[in-house]
Amino acid sequence: MKANRRSYTKDFKSHSHSTYHQLIIPHKGELELESEQSSGVAKIDQVAIVTANDTHAFRGLKPNSFTVVDFDFNDANYMPELNSLWDRAHNQILFPLDDGLINLGKFTATELERQTLSTIGEQSIKLFLLALADRNNSADDKLPQKLQSALKYIKQNHTRKLSSKDIATQACLSVSHLHALFSNYLGYSPQKFQTHLKLEHARQLVLNTQLSLAHIAHETGYADQSGFNRAYRNNFGISPGHDRALNKPI
Repeated sequence: MKANRRSYTKDFKSHSHSTYHQLIIPHKGELELESEQSSGVAKIDQVAIVTANDTHAFRGLKPNSFTVVDFDFNDANYMPELNSLWDRAHNQILFPLDDGLINLGKFTATELERQTLSTIGEQSIKLFLLALADRNNSADDKLPQKLQSALKYIKQNHTRKLSSKDIATQACLSVSHLHALFSNYLGYSPQKFQTHLKLEHARQLVLNTQLSLAHIAHETGYADQSGFNRAYRNNFGISPGHDRALNKPI
């Protein structure tokens, strides 16, 4: 984990991070962000999370100050309990903060005033992320029961090629109602959610096994490797072969 205080210029810049997720905690001013999946403005009551390989554009609005944390998922201290938060952040770049999280963010900023990350500062960042993950996991419980059923079914069967009718039938919904629930509550379609889960599984195989890319493509439901490569690049901004090479253990 690396953390520092940072301010941003008013000029738009664009890049991606291949080996770490980034947490941006606002303290003053605003930061405009745009990614392929989401966009918005990070400010005092709204934190930003940019997941690895998501290309994003950004620029500062007004005089600004942020705590920026690079969270390396290859680090030995990686926290798997945050996986649900990273998954959500791939489609939702901004997360609202309650008073408790705002105060915790202010404490973290104080710990970084000397531009060094103390043990207490690192623990406060981990606590911040865990609290944010917990609040957003709780938010899933507030979704309509039939939407929760649809999500559960997709998660349990994401390696299969599910049609909207398959998912709707399992959740006791019409196809039109299924799509309306996904659009109104989540902002994306059932197929997009399934594709994201499938590619996240594929990426774990790419990075953590020696299986051939052709084998991974077949195992995750792609008819050929070219289609798999194209979908992988569209989702992560990098080809599977290049991703494996960049993240190969030294």
